[in-house]
Parts: sequence; C-alpha cells; structure tokens
Amino acid sequence: MGIEADLIEKERALLSFDARSSPEILRSLLSPEFLEIGASGDFFGLDSVLDSLPFESSWSAVSQDFEYRRLSSDLIQLFYRVVISRQSGLMKSYSRRTSIWRKEGMENDLQPRHSYFSF
Repeated sequence: MGIEADLIEKERALLSFDARSSPEILRSLLSPEFLEIGASGDFFGLDSVLDSLPFESSWSAVSQDFEYRRLSSDLIQLFYRVVISRQSGLMKSYSRRTSIWRKEGMENDLQPRHSYFSF
C-alpha cells in the first residue's frame, strides 16, 4: 500500500466509532502535538480530544473525494469531504477538511500533526 493510501485509511479510522471511542487507538493515530481547529474556530489539543471523543455517540461520518499534496519529504496534506449524520440520519452536515501528516520515527510512520479545518 502506498503512503497516500495508508494515510487515507488512517484518516478514515479517525472518523470511525471504534477509534473515536478508544483513547488507545486515538493515541496511536495522533501526535502528542495534535491540534484541531473545529468548525467554531476553537482550538483543541490532544488532551481535549481524548477527554471528549470517547464519550460522543449517535453520529456517523462518511469521508470521500480525497486528494493529497506532499509539502516536504516529511509532510503530506490531505483534503477531503465529510458527511456527518446525526440522529439516525435525520440531520446531516457537510464539510471540507484537511489534515497534515508528519513523519515521526520509522520511515513510513506518518502521524497527523494538525488537522480538521471545516468550512
């Protein structure tokens, strides 16, 4: 699997219930320096994400239309669209998102450094 396909798989994992409900999985996917900018414009670090995501429920997300660009030998940026369904699909929201993945450690071990700009 190429590095871009691997990152898309990791990004999709971050939107899955299994990952979002597990602090261990989240820690394995997110850098200690992780920073999210939410749709409200507020910043959330790794500790905030670990404190809140495992308790979220009743929503699902479908990601699609992935594109990427290599920013440097150690950084790749993903762009994609997400449809989030809440309350059994009765409420849907659509957003564009981006994440930056940074190489940490082993040659192909890229972790997100900062992620999720919603428009």
